[in-house]
Parts: sequence; structure tokens; C-alpha cells
Amino acid sequence: MSDVPRHQKSERVRPVYAQALRTLYWTSDRRLLICLEYGPERVRGLSRPRLLAKAFGVLPRLWDEGGFTLLELLIVIGVIAILLVLVGPALTTITNGTGVSSAIYGVKEVLENARAYAKANRTYVFVGLAEVDSSVDPSVSPQITTGDKPYGRVAVAVVASKDGTSQYQYATSDQGNDWRANYTNGAHLVAVGKLQTYENLHFMPVDFGSWSPTAHPNSKMARYQPTGPPYTLGHALSSSVTPFTWPLGSPLDSSYQYRFDRVITFDPTGIARIATSTNGDAIAHVIEIDFQPTHGKVFQPLPDGFNQDVGNHAVIQLGTTSGAVRLYRP
Repeated sequence: MSDVPRHQKSERVRPVYAQALRTLYWTSDRRLLICLEYGPERVRGLSRPRLLAKAFGVLPRLWDEGGFTLLELLIVIGVIAILLVLVGPALTTITNGTGVSSAIYGVKEVLENARAYAKANRTYVFVGLAEVDSSVDPSVSPQITTGDKPYGRVAVAVVASKDGTSQYQYATSDQGNDWRANYTNGAHLVAVGKLQTYENLHFMPVDFGSWSPTAHPNSKMARYQPTGPPYTLGHALSSSVTPFTWPLGSPLDSSYQYRFDRVITFDPTGIARIATSTNGDAIAHVIEIDFQPTHGKVFQPLPDGFNQDVGNHAVIQLGTTSGAVRLYRP
């Protein structure tokens, strides 16, 4: 039996590599960067970044104990804040672009469905568009359509004639008097679908003006346009003599939530018209609706000589006889 004490014996049998291991790291220009001294059981399995972190005392709790120090947390929060400042404007642009795209495709679908309903049911269908003050809660009645900047929320509703008639006679003067006389709170109309609303959107009054394919052959916005109001619905003078209110059953002049004065009519053959006090049974080539994005009810007015190829706006054109709905974006 050995006379060596047990604790000394364990020291003798401990492997030599248990002594301090000196590890050298060099920079790319071969200068000595740092010298670490750890036992092999602490060095084994550690990557170079972790060894360097241990040497500098960076994130010791993260790697050694699974936690964070207050300083580390503040550094991470600071980096996130900087990234948000840099990325925020880009995210806003993406969000606005998505909102405009969703709205124009929504309106496109409403127009296509309204025309299909008119043809399938051999009746007249009326599509109303209105823009209201987006700062007013959507549940409030009435939604504000007059006054200072009633902008930022676009509403679209569809109603149809119950008996298959237009409820007004085409005339060259005083057209629409019979519509008002017979309206009786919309008793002769039936709602087709639900009211649709789109936030941060502006169309009244927006008129992008002429942008012909001849003058702009390579432009995505190049198109043949209506001759003016009422066929450009965003024009300040655009309106119809076939207004209606929402909820359907409300009177024309009070106690309604929305009033629609810009109205597109589809007849039983699918032809689209906008009835005014003087245009009789006229059929235009196209009907156009121009849109801009807003921030709430704040929007950027169109400058003189507006370049339609730059921006985040959109145009919907409706072929009055074919029913084709075309979308234009820069």
C-alpha cells in the first residue's frame, strides 16, 4: 500500500493537459491579439468568438450562465431602436402601397359583381361611391362629407331596382326629378352585398388629367380618358341624379350614415352610365376613378404638371359597354 496521501495521489494521476493551456490568437496582419489561459475542459468545444468574448468580458452571463446583464440589454434595445428609425419609412411606404392595392382591387371586384348582377337579374344596379372624414368613428351617423377636408375613408355600396326598372326617365332636362319623387327612402331598391369601406384612401376630388399613349408610349399610366365630369368620378363637378343613402331605407336628406351622390348605373344589358340632369341616355367611352393614398385625412395635393409615372396612386377605368375594368399603377 502506498504511503502517498490520497490527495497527493490524485494530483499525480491528473493528466498533464489539465494544466493551464495557453491559446494564442492572431489578427489578419499576424500581430498577437490576445492571450487566453484556460484549462482544456473550459477551452474544449468553445469557438473562437466565444473565447474572444471571454477574454474581453463580453456577454459572460449569456454564454456561461444563460442570462443578460443590464448593459447588454440596453445595447440590444439601442440597436433595435436605430433599425426601426432606418426601416420605418420603408415599412410605411410598403403599407401604403398595400392599402392602395387592396382598395383598387376591392372596388374593381365591386364593379364587376354589380354588372354581373344586373345582367343575371335583368335589372338596374346602382354603385355609389363617397368619401368621408376618416377622423370620425365609422359607427357615427352621419359620416361627414362636407366641411374642411372630409377625406381619408372611401365607402362603396351597391343597390338594385326591385322591379327591374331604372326608377327615372331619361331626359335632356330636369332628369332625375322622378327619382327623387319616387325614392320613398329607397323602398323600391334592395341592397346587393354589404357596405365596403377603405381607409387612408382619397378620390374626391382627384383628376389626374390627360396621359395619352401617344404622348407617353412607355408609361404604365398611359390611357385614353373620359372627356371630363361626370365620367371622371373624382372631378369636383361629378355627381348623379340618382343618389341613395345607407343604410338603405334612410331618407335622402337626413338620418342616414352615408349618402352616395357619385353613382354608376348598370342597365340589364350591362351598359354603365352616370345619369346627370342634362346628359339624357348618353353612353361615354370609359368611366374613370382616380385614387391617392392618405395619412388619415391628410393627403398631398397634386402639383401643376403632375408626373403620373411617379408615386403611389392608382386609376380604375371601366369600359361602359364591355364592362372591362382596367387598373393603372405607376
